[in-house]
Amino acid sequence: MANSFREMIVWQLAVELRDGVLPLLRADNVKKDFRFCDQLADSVRSPARNIAEGYGRFNPAEISQFIGYARASLDETENHLRDGVASSYFSAEKVGPLIKLCARCRKGLESWDAYLRSVKKDPKFRKPGKN
Repeated sequence: MANSFREMIVWQLAVELRDGVLPLLRADNVKKDFRFCDQLADSVRSPARNIAEGYGRFNPAEISQFIGYARASLDETENHLRDGVASSYFSAEKVGPLIKLCARCRKGLESWDAYLRSVKKDPKFRKPGKN
């Protein structure tokens, strides 16, 4: 069991993805498209942010909500990366490994969510005063 969100492999994958994407936005041909850069930068930062916030919750339903946000941001990031290739901002060779990281992170989120569904009726996750 992880003692911190930083120990979670899924968070580490999200950070690796972020750290692989952000440098791509510094290229001259890309940084001129401010809206594209802002959208991709925000979407790629979001999964790690939501994983960390979800980890800080104690209720499986709340954690699951943040997992959903992180998953949606991974999908958005993948879409932006594919759009970047179609717009000739990035090469497919640079984006391919990043899309694989999206998939690995998504799989980790799905596993975490499946675990939460299996324990959500566990009494230790009930809020005080609720039956």
